[in-house]
Amino acid sequence: MDVVTAAYEVLPVRSGRNGRRPSVAGGSIRFDANGIDVTSGSETAVGFPTSDMLAAAGSLFMYEALGKRFRTRHPDLAGRLQVSHSPELHLVVPLTGGRSVVLAQRRFARPYHHTPVWAVVGPDIFETPRIWWGITAPDTLVDALHARAVAELERCEEQSPWRWDEPETGEIVALADDLAARGVDVRMAVAQNRCRAVEAERGTKAEYFGQDLGDFLVVQGLGRSIKVFRKPLSGWIAEVRADDGGSWQRLDLGSLLLGESSSAPGVEPGRVDRAKLAGLVADLARLPRVPTLDDWFTAPDPLPVQRVQADALPDGPAPVEVVAYGLARMGFTDVVPDGTGSRLESGTFRIEWWTRAKSMGLGDVQRLYGGAAVEGRRLIVLSESSATRPALAFADQARAFLFTVSSSGLLHGRNDLAKEAVLDESSWSPAGALLDRRLG
Repeated sequence: MDVVTAAYEVLPVRSGRNGRRPSVAGGSIRFDANGIDVTSGSETAVGFPTSDMLAAAGSLFMYEALGKRFRTRHPDLAGRLQVSHSPELHLVVPLTGGRSVVLAQRRFARPYHHTPVWAVVGPDIFETPRIWWGITAPDTLVDALHARAVAELERCEEQSPWRWDEPETGEIVALADDLAARGVDVRMAVAQNRCRAVEAERGTKAEYFGQDLGDFLVVQGLGRSIKVFRKPLSGWIAEVRADDGGSWQRLDLGSLLLGESSSAPGVEPGRVDRAKLAGLVADLARLPRVPTLDDWFTAPDPLPVQRVQADALPDGPAPVEVVAYGLARMGFTDVVPDGTGSRLESGTFRIEWWTRAKSMGLGDVQRLYGGAAVEGRRLIVLSESSATRPALAFADQARAFLFTVSSSGLLHGRNDLAKEAVLDESSWSPAGALLDRRLG
């Protein structure tokens, strides 16, 4: 069937150029750009295609193009690949014993059906969904399908980085490989492909992870999950959460890896040996209980630090103790309330409270940073208002932290560095077996 016939519906009209009603019986009418029936020479009216017809034609062209790309890049399996139309369009690589590996664009079940994703499925349809974002490059998709098919045909482990649903080997993928070699259950590794299947409140959905989270992996330990991040500005950060619920709690990686507590969230990448980090995470995954900063700051004597008086917080609804504890949970380990409970003290940071109603501008942040630099300290600004883009950009360059504080004392990062410091409060977990929540 030719392209025009496949995509458009041809409708008869009352009369053609010769006054006779054209007939479509016995086959399809073909026509040129002027609406002339090239078979009989009569004039024919063409109904405009419906959206469903256009979508179907577009999907067919897309899968045909993917199939062509697969055969070009992977001639070893070119003879096996098929573009199947049943029950819906998909690419399929038949294996042995009636099994197959499939690449298809699908949606999760309601209420999470709004986002189309690419899924590499098979041969076990009950496994964890392996998905890619809807705008993933075609070469990446066909390479992922090929890697999965080769692993099944050769009955071997899927090669890295494809086993992690990633197109390239970076720091996180290399760390995942190291952990897997140590027998650790790595649930997911996220770097370039920011889309994964997760368990949400009402079923399985596709989750897109923003760049502020950085690259990360999730490890299943004894009754808890451990997340290890490689963030652009903060470096390496680790968090843990019990499987039975609760909030994510941060680990002091500086103390665990280097034997010295960190005064700010994160450890610089240049100070971290990947093999040593993998060994630490493997050990933590086997512990029945993992010590966190929350434990540290509920102890009677938190931290013996050289306290330097900081600006007093203004009279207002935000409790100083709540703000201090929130900062401590992030990894600001030497920020504590003073004896009166009206100020925050720190030996590492100058803590400023922005009390003006107007947003902080570039000049405001530069002035506050200058005051901290004179004292040889870094800057934390707590505010109830926003900041301009130039001010936020300068704060990142100066490695300063800008937070807004809610009336209850909750902290929200304003600049990118502060956003990286905030604990992940999401409740998602990696998706388990697909079971009855099959991709539609």
